[in-house]
Amino acid sequence: MGPPADGGAPAWFSATVGSAHRRGTATDADLFSGAAWEALLERLRQVGGVLQSERAPHTPAEQAAGYRHLLVLLALAIDEALRPSDSTDPYFAPANVDNVLKWGMDCPDAAYTGSALMPGATYRIRGRRGTVRYLGFQVMSGIESSANVVADDLDIDPDGGFELVLSPDEQPGNWMPTFDRASSLVVRQFFYDWNAEVPAHLDIECVGPGRHSPGRHNPGRHSPGRESPGRSDPAPESPAGVARQLVAIGEFVEASIDFWLQIEDSGRAQGINVFRQPAALTQMGAAAENVSVWGSWELPPERALVIEVAPPKALYWSVALGNHWWETIDYADHQSSLNGHQAVVDGDGVFRAVVAHRDPGVANWLDTGGNAQGPMIFRWLRADDAPVPATRVVDFDDIDAALPPETVRVDAEERRAVLAMRRAGVRRRFRR
Repeated sequence: MGPPADGGAPAWFSATVGSAHRRGTATDADLFSGAAWEALLERLRQVGGVLQSERAPHTPAEQAAGYRHLLVLLALAIDEALRPSDSTDPYFAPANVDNVLKWGMDCPDAAYTGSALMPGATYRIRGRRGTVRYLGFQVMSGIESSANVVADDLDIDPDGGFELVLSPDEQPGNWMPTFDRASSLVVRQFFYDWNAEVPAHLDIECVGPGRHSPGRHNPGRHSPGRESPGRSDPAPESPAGVARQLVAIGEFVEASIDFWLQIEDSGRAQGINVFRQPAALTQMGAAAENVSVWGSWELPPERALVIEVAPPKALYWSVALGNHWWETIDYADHQSSLNGHQAVVDGDGVFRAVVAHRDPGVANWLDTGGNAQGPMIFRWLRADDAPVPATRVVDFDDIDAALPPETVRVDAEERRAVLAMRRAGVRRRFRR
């Protein structure tokens, strides 16, 4: 499934809910009659059927995670519907994807934010760099990445201050191009040291053309039920706008479940407990500087997966596990991910990790969190290379024999301390 023919975001992308009032076909009558509400309920009934079908695993953990994921999708969509963005009056707010609302194998080290963009308009970002390991700006055209800028390449004042202009035409100083189909700006902050790094502080403004100009939709700046001057689009809080968003919520939940199940099925068909060749998935929204290596894992209770790779020189790298529904496994209460700061690299330059359902007593344990299967991903960001890790499945009792004698071990008390630090770091990053 790719982007729609009109160049907008596909239905499985949650931003489609926020913009549904501008592109849907439902009318006031569809809200008053209850037809829009029934359309939402019917989509949810169909998705519930998917979880009962052969497309979904039927282990208790995967079924529970699947139904919880439906709640996550509803929460993401409802947030998009109730907090529509305005490309003429933008601001940066915390993204709805966080350590609880997970979608599409989000990065466990990330804080995401963004803003809607209007094609042809000029925007100015002012900010302070902070000390996060990676700060990246990405212009999106629907779901596709069309431009990337890494903060480390900008001219930044000695005190960390900077400005960045986004516009169709090149500007002096720090500049990022936008294009005819530009629809949004995504900002990624990746933390290496979760407990010490300082996030960037950012503000954005639209400086023209088009700011509050006639003919531009400006959500929230007019009375409910009235249309914006010069446009036939209803406001998001109008009867037609609400009806369209109700329909879009159901479409998103159904399309998202279907899309990620297709992705997981495709990956599993290429092999279990192995990694595939690297790719920069800019057509699916990934940043151009972020090359990823994906795999699919599946383990019975008494087996473990040993992963080995020599990390290249990189601005950032990490590995993370996900569940069958393409959520990252809870990384606050489980060590289900490791980055280049947290990981222990052996003296021979090789990173060795153990995926297992219970603690094997090694520092680089990747905890499955009770899940039986799912995706796994290495992210190599601005790296000299994108190596494909080697893997081998071993009996849990044979883990020690599969690792070098100098492998760093941790006892139960040390593990509790590590997890306490992870929880504190996650709570520091996400305040809700």
